[in-house]
Amino acid sequence: MQYRSAVLSALFASLPLLTVAEPVVIFDSGRTIRLPNQPHTQHIQTPVTTNFDVQIDPLPVKTPSLSPGKVMSRTIDRPYLDRPLFIVGADTLSMRWLRLHQAQLKQLKAMGLAVNVETLAQLQQLQNAAGGLAIHPLAGDAIAAQLALAHYPVLITASRIEQ
Repeated sequence: MQYRSAVLSALFASLPLLTVAEPVVIFDSGRTIRLPNQPHTQHIQTPVTTNFDVQIDPLPVKTPSLSPGKVMSRTIDRPYLDRPLFIVGADTLSMRWLRLHQAQLKQLKAMGLAVNVETLAQLQQLQNAAGGLAIHPLAGDAIAAQLALAHYPVLITASRIEQ
């Protein structure tokens, strides 16, 4: 009996030593409220720079796997493509195609990619020919490979590729 009470006394005496560890902060939203009797932890905050003005020049854009030319119409199954997309370049075929299909592209609210464009002036010419539709300069190698495309201009919807 004395042995049991000695062991219990030793356990209760060492209990405060076991609970001295500092908490590990995994996530702090900044709205954390300290609980009473919680040990003080030091918060280190890194400074945030306010200068986010990063200049990235997206031009020129070149897509070696795509060139102006004839595209055969075909069906595709891309249900995740919720907005039609058209691909053009800074060439006479694309300019004519944009002027000819401008109304249809606007009706579809299609978004454009300029895959071969050298200068800002060429990009603006494409945007003017498209009647103000958004055309973004972007290399199209990945899209060309995924959709087995070799030529543009082209309109891509969730169910069809056509020129």
